[in-house]
Amino acid sequence: MKKRKIIIDTDPGIDDAFALLTAFNYQGFDLLGVTVVAGNTGLDSALNNALGLVKLAEIDCQVYPGAHSSLKNLQKGAEANPYSSNTHGEGGLGGVVLEVDRRHLSNTSAADFIIETVKDNPGQIELITLGPLTNLALAIQKDPVTMRKVKKIWSMGGGVQRGNRTVVAEFNYWADPEAVDLVYSLGEEVEINMIGLDVTAQTSFTINELFFLKKEGGKIGRLLSQMAEQYTEVYWDRFRITGCIIHDLVAVMIAIDPTICSESDRYQNVNLRIETAGLSRGQTLVDLYGHRDLKDYPKNATVYMGIDHKKYKQRFIEVLFNDLSDLYQKYLL
Repeated sequence: MKKRKIIIDTDPGIDDAFALLTAFNYQGFDLLGVTVVAGNTGLDSALNNALGLVKLAEIDCQVYPGAHSSLKNLQKGAEANPYSSNTHGEGGLGGVVLEVDRRHLSNTSAADFIIETVKDNPGQIELITLGPLTNLALAIQKDPVTMRKVKKIWSMGGGVQRGNRTVVAEFNYWADPEAVDLVYSLGEEVEINMIGLDVTAQTSFTINELFFLKKEGGKIGRLLSQMAEQYTEVYWDRFRITGCIIHDLVAVMIAIDPTICSESDRYQNVNLRIETAGLSRGQTLVDLYGHRDLKDYPKNATVYMGIDHKKYKQRFIEVLFNDLSDLYQKYLL
């Protein structure tokens, strides 16, 4: 199998932890680096979490520090945004503290690393983004010509019919809509896949499945289950749902195996815009059906709206816990 050249941009994050460990374990990826942005937690915590996950996975991978705040705030010279620990818990991983090896921390900035890597591998680099898109936007501002040579972007963010940070806005895109606007300006030349709340909402993990990871998944499974305890508390308190949605894992799994979504689940060559002001700040406006009044707008996105949730979970178990696949299918599918 020819390995795909991958950079993951992330803000770890409980769901990022699930996603990163899965991507680290997938043999079809040639992971070139992990770039980090503030989002689910502040930049320092996000960097420590990324470094801890790299050490836990025992992989040789550098971590690159990125933006501590949104594009707009950086342009103003503002300090880092304050971040709430309510959803992801203390430190960003549900109170789990991982051992860190700072030898994996690079002095090169995230934006510079992305630019240099794309320049050295034109038309070959796929970016998987699991947080606010600030690092990508900074790279575009610095070298738009090189960034048009990215092969694909798989972006967890946005939503066509729902929000979670506001009534209409998903958190990652709400956190930096100006960056989103800049990234999708590449969409006529670079394939950009939006994997938003419409898809992730269909993939909730049950308490039984999280218990399975705890009992059968070894050290990794126990840690992920422990992290997810914070999530399940939040989902019950806010939504009266038992279980939780691991949003960022969905983006990684679709990037690994797009066949977990059918042709009818994805809308190709559609127009996507984002609101950057007012009550609807962070809302993605997606023309799924080619509205006649928007026919001259750029076709800048592929938007995912559905998924085979059983196949998604089965493939996740296969990738991260290969020897548990039969057990999972027998007792939980």
